Amino acid sequence: MYIIYFGQSRLRDGDFFDDRHPDKVADCIRKGTVNMGRSSQEQAQKNRQKIVECAARLFREFGVDNVSVAEVMSAADMTIGGFYKHFESKDALVEEVFSLTFEQSSATWRQVSERKYDDPGLRSAAIVDYYLKKKAADQACPMIAFAPHVTAEGADESSRGSYRKGTEALYAQFLDHMARSRTANGESSDQEAKILFAAMIGARLLAQSVGDAEWIRSLKSAVKAEAAQGGDSLD
Repeated sequence: MYIIYFGQSRLRDGDFFDDRHPDKVADCIRKGTVNMGRSSQEQAQKNRQKIVECAARLFREFGVDNVSVAEVMSAADMTIGGFYKHFESKDALVEEVFSLTFEQSSATWRQVSERKYDDPGLRSAAIVDYYLKKKAADQACPMIAFAPHVTAEGADESSRGSYRKGTEALYAQFLDHMARSRTANGESSDQEAKILFAAMIGARLLAQSVGDAEWIRSLKSAVKAEAAQGGDSLD
């Protein structure tokens, strides 16, 4: 274990080495084998979180493979050398970004589904309605925004695993929401819910690709209406 002392690093057995070996110190910081003061640990955690949040915004807006580590660190107002104090590689950052963004999407869907709705149809279509609303580029759906990266031949398996886990979780959450809301509405069809999940993602992908064309608006309205199944209009 390494212990940091005002610019020097000391081995547990008492031997010293100076900071001309920052790579060793950074490796120990990543592995959690450095004894640091509480304020230093808190600052390190804040810096790591800032890097992840900046990367998440840039990856969603421009795509994982179109954003470099240098650009992430610049957005976080940090030097590129500081990146390796927190992550071994860009792949490690990507995996953490994927986990964060899918968790955020899940939390938002949960909030939307738990709202009070006077009309059962509106409750049934709540996630679909929210999902199809126009959003800023840096709030792009992670299932769509990150798909090009994980389907690329050179994608890291850890990133693919994180993407699969996040997508499957949203899929299961959507099916559960539809089952509960439609049971309350006297109707329930697992098959229809699966089709709706695919339809809403397809409609959003087309909306992002084509823009606000009349037929796109009509398409989204049709998906919302199907989700509501006789409830009041969502538009």
